Amino acid sequence: MTRKALLFLLLVLTIATGKAQQSETLAKLSPMLKSTVLHENRNSDRRIMTLLSFNKKTQSSSILSQYGCRVVDSIGHIFIVEMPCNAIGTVAADQRVKRIESEPMPRLAMDVTPGQINATDVYQGINLPHAFTGRGVAAGIFDNGFDFTHPAFIDSLGNSRACYYYDFCWQNDDGTTGHAITTPEEIAAYGHTHHANASLHGTHVMGIMAGNAVNGKYQGMAPEADIYAAHFNSWPADFDNPDSMTSAVCVLGFKYIFDQAEKDGKPCVINFSSGESFTINHQRILEGEALQLLTGPGRIIVTCAGNDGHRSAYIEKPENVTNAGAMIVNGIEGAHIIDLDIITPVNQRVYLGFLSLRLVNPTIEKTVSFPTDSVLSLTDTCLITTTVSAGDINLRMWKSDYNDPRGDVIHLHGIMPNPVYLMLYGAVIALSGDGPAWVYSDIKFSPFVNVNGTELYSYAQPGHSMWWPGTLPGMISVGATGYKSSFINIDGQVNNTVDDLAAQNIGEIALFSSRGPTFEGLTKPDVVAPGVSINAAFNSFVEQTESVRSTLTDQVEYNGKTYYYTAQSGTSMSTPVVAGSIALWLEANPELTPSDILEVIAATSSHPDESMEYPNNTYGYGQIDVYKGLLYILNTLSVIPTLSDHQPLNARFHLNGRMLTVDIDSSEAQVATITIYDLNGIKRAATQGTSINLSDLPAGIYAVQLITGNKMTTGSTLIRL
Repeated sequence: MTRKALLFLLLVLTIATGKAQQSETLAKLSPMLKSTVLHENRNSDRRIMTLLSFNKKTQSSSILSQYGCRVVDSIGHIFIVEMPCNAIGTVAADQRVKRIESEPMPRLAMDVTPGQINATDVYQGINLPHAFTGRGVAAGIFDNGFDFTHPAFIDSLGNSRACYYYDFCWQNDDGTTGHAITTPEEIAAYGHTHHANASLHGTHVMGIMAGNAVNGKYQGMAPEADIYAAHFNSWPADFDNPDSMTSAVCVLGFKYIFDQAEKDGKPCVINFSSGESFTINHQRILEGEALQLLTGPGRIIVTCAGNDGHRSAYIEKPENVTNAGAMIVNGIEGAHIIDLDIITPVNQRVYLGFLSLRLVNPTIEKTVSFPTDSVLSLTDTCLITTTVSAGDINLRMWKSDYNDPRGDVIHLHGIMPNPVYLMLYGAVIALSGDGPAWVYSDIKFSPFVNVNGTELYSYAQPGHSMWWPGTLPGMISVGATGYKSSFINIDGQVNNTVDDLAAQNIGEIALFSSRGPTFEGLTKPDVVAPGVSINAAFNSFVEQTESVRSTLTDQVEYNGKTYYYTAQSGTSMSTPVVAGSIALWLEANPELTPSDILEVIAATSSHPDESMEYPNNTYGYGQIDVYKGLLYILNTLSVIPTLSDHQPLNARFHLNGRMLTVDIDSSEAQVATITIYDLNGIKRAATQGTSINLSDLPAGIYAVQLITGNKMTTGSTLIRL
């Protein structure tokens, strides 16, 4: 062999080895980090939060300091690491590193209630089960836009109920971010979060979960729980903006809240009314493992299902159908990206048609097609560029390393010519060939719709729209039902802005509520609760623009300042209903695990649609019943079989010292009977009438049975003496 030929061979081998090493390195990275290494941010010195795991032989995280990284915390074998963007590729190339992940921070899910979940009129502060109010439980809220000065979070002595607050936006003198405040006095003095004027979300969610009554109104689900809050930014989306955060911050926030609650000796349920559309390509492996490790006895995470139920993210091509597809339109986070996963066990030809301007009769202006086998045979990504009247379209495809039992997985990521392309033009996709195929879209970018009257483009299916982390087992994911789509605002005007996405029938699923299954086949959500036009505290630091004021429902004066209440809709609102309910359950049994919670939900939830089997991918196990859940946890119905499993709708219990009275219609009062049982099932007192003196009973929890002969005023409750 000549010297020139030998040098050429060595060059080829070097290039091949380099490509193989780069491929091995990239396989360790989550999609956002992979893009960082390959494209726009590989030379940036900006530091981001990541999750990292080592190969088993590596025992120490100290090796990361040589790359300019800082270990912030750890969860089992997973390290939370602050890492310079320009070091990501180098760290991933280290043979001791197994995987690194970081994705965009989840977004907020906000787009009458308790009477429908057997905690009658809880937002009016009446008839909540007296025995359980969340006392001694940490009500965790991981959100943004907190107003700690609102009277909904001040107790009867004028003290803040917020016991712990972590602000991820806090700028420290040493250049790092994040600061903890651990006393109610300091939190009260601080008053509100960074960027408090930018969002009303966290205050409203906190009010639903744990707000106390003000002037006898608008009481949250767990009005005596201790508030543990953490604040994050889900904006801006610009990766290089120093205010933007990653999903590793999400994991860290959960850990900080749980750790503080454990330090304080309290069980904790964390509400997370945020999420992110989840596709096969995301592969949030370490994030999922970390969240599983964080939960356990007395450590529960409740998260929203998402607000994409009215959109489709899924195409199914049946085995006996040769051609199947749908139209691709813009999502809520832009109109310039197509992001798809295609699964098929056999070769399919994929057709992407790019449309002419939709303002006139649209036609397919340009078609790109390729066989799936051609992509599967590649060892690297494939780039196809095509030109339409609006400009260039870049389509990048590669074989995913995700192992799906149905077949091989191809990921397709397309960049459109301009930010509004899918809104003004749109595209269609079709698969042609023998055998089945499945297509999943990142719903925030490129959902599917069916084209009326066109069989080829009518294979988009409902469901598959759940948000991460609600897609994970062990996370209690919550959908939303609707009972009223409109309300009268503070100015006497009717606000019906959610009419089009509210429930079609009273008490049924809200159209916006995301549905399962997950692409892994899990039935989700787990449970539903009311989430349309829910009234709770308003962040007083948010500017009252015309649109904001139209949502305000009431006001109250406190400490010389006017505070407001607002009605909002979304699974952001249904999630704290469930989280607050679980706070009451944890008060009854502080050792409940996520699987215990699901057992209670499965055994006690009501079924909004009796024609469906439960659990299902619309309602999960059904609508939460907080009171029946308490009876189940306490085993009350087993020891007192005659006890009603519901509170009376039209009766109100009042406990003044040891005197228990009931408010009912005078005609029913004449025949009413009250019976008191202890939790061992022993009858301790009884009377005919509407009041009974319980001075002779020792301190403890008791079940009260009221019988009037009228089903609207017959029922039970729990009291604490």
